[in-house]
Amino acid sequence: MAKWEPTEQKQTDSSRDAKALWVDDPRSLLTRARQAIELAAKPGYSHFYDRARTLLEVPVEAQTDNPEVWLLWAKVQQHHHDFDAALSALDRVFSAQPGNVEARLLAARIYLIQGLPDRAHGHCIALLGNTDLVTASACALEVAGYRQSLDSSYQSLQQLVRRGGLPEDERGPWIAQILADMALRLNQFEEAQSWLDRHLDNASVNYLLQWSEVQSALGNHHRIIEELEPVVTAAPNIDDALALRLAIAEQATEGDRWQNYVEGRMALRLQRQDTHHASDLTRYYLELDPQPEKALHWAEVNWETAREYSDRQLLQEARRRVEKNKSKEEAH
Repeated sequence: MAKWEPTEQKQTDSSRDAKALWVDDPRSLLTRARQAIELAAKPGYSHFYDRARTLLEVPVEAQTDNPEVWLLWAKVQQHHHDFDAALSALDRVFSAQPGNVEARLLAARIYLIQGLPDRAHGHCIALLGNTDLVTASACALEVAGYRQSLDSSYQSLQQLVRRGGLPEDERGPWIAQILADMALRLNQFEEAQSWLDRHLDNASVNYLLQWSEVQSALGNHHRIIEELEPVVTAAPNIDDALALRLAIAEQATEGDRWQNYVEGRMALRLQRQDTHHASDLTRYYLELDPQPEKALHWAEVNWETAREYSDRQLLQEARRRVEKNKSKEEAH
């Protein structure tokens, strides 16, 4: 069973506190910001991105030369889908540390999200000589899966993992997600499942969303509820994206707890015209409250910033549903 028991930061961070901390103990401020970002990736803690932003705004506004500030700032901006701001921050990192591995990987990821694999490739190449072969190869092969042959890239990455096994550090889940994404795009759902089942404990929200997508493709709706519901209910806050996956699985089984919850949350997102959750709104209007025109609107909003395989699939499905509706109307 997937579970997560983080040690939440006890202090609250205000702008005034952050200013004092940056003057008196900048290293402590950066430690707290990094811890907040790491925790924010876990179920129920996304609000910690705001805590990290509050801490980092002080050195960012002061235009500090500290590259770690700009790397952490880029992560916060990526979460909020402000990719231009994230890439601009990463440029500040590269000016000071051209070989910064974490920054290169983040830049490559952002360019893949934007549907620009050629630019992502350049950052993977920059890793050569600055990190281990597994990390550089995983980056390059993920990008190659978008630029060249997906199948051959998948085979090459599998061979790399078979030789040395998945790393036992944070690279393990990262590479497992790359392999699962490749398998999913090749419609090899059982293989995708086998990769993701390896790191289900203590998984990030992003990891759980990908795992849910694979389970849904396999028709394992009961398993989604069995594994995901305890994680979501145990978290201090409910992540809308995870609740949406539970609601979709619930619709295919029985009950209406999560469907009712998500209905209220999506109404709020709609009221706020929340573009940050455009993909969730698209899925909602495709799966739970079928309204093709609304689904297409939000799919197009989502496509403006996020252009990965799953985003293209959402857009294509929304367009297909709209065309289907038009054909029905014309037939009558």
